Amino acid sequence: MSATQLTARLKGPLLGAVLITLLSSCLPAPSGPSLTSLRLVPEQGWSTQDLLDRSELPASRVRPLAEALRQAPVGSVLVACEFAAALWGPCRHLTRKISEDTVAEEPGWFGRGATERPLTSLLRRDLALVVTTGVRPEQIPALRREVQRLWAAPYLLNGTLNAFDCGTYQNALQRAVGLPDAVPLDARWGAYLPSGTLSVPTNTFLFAGASDRLMHRLMDPPVPAP
Repeated sequence: MSATQLTARLKGPLLGAVLITLLSSCLPAPSGPSLTSLRLVPEQGWSTQDLLDRSELPASRVRPLAEALRQAPVGSVLVACEFAAALWGPCRHLTRKISEDTVAEEPGWFGRGATERPLTSLLRRDLALVVTTGVRPEQIPALRREVQRLWAAPYLLNGTLNAFDCGTYQNALQRAVGLPDAVPLDARWGAYLPSGTLSVPTNTFLFAGASDRLMHRLMDPPVPAP
């Protein structure tokens, strides 16, 4: 099959995925913490930059994943990470808790547009980082109204106006209640990466939830090869 025939057969997101794979050797280094080298450290002297740069988390801020999801404040954003990492790193998704049992998000290439999902949908992830972005309890109704207004908005990388990726969607919700963006543009990747949420001064990292698999690894790290 010729290159022209191949291009003709590959449409939309599939073509994009193939092109990204072919160009991956030219991409920047992954962004955010590495789950394979994540380690627990004391709280004293720690900052979120240590999580981004050295994959360090205070032991006092790590709890089981289901517990962390329950305890996350309504209105907070959840940075979802897993061992099956995206090209830009393991923190591949961003969502927001909008009630005690639901999240609002833009799901990605193959989703049906911006939507609500059960909070339990995050139980398939390996790490959830709970971050507050300034949303106050009295702003939750306005936040939910914006979720409804943007219902089914299509996915578009770095999208604006009527299409979004998972980061720009959360920025749109922020703006609807008069707050600064929750996710910055990563200059190296030219994209709004979920892990960038941790570097925004107006955001506050609260705690992390770890899956059983990750919790096992943190409590009993593998012994390095001699």
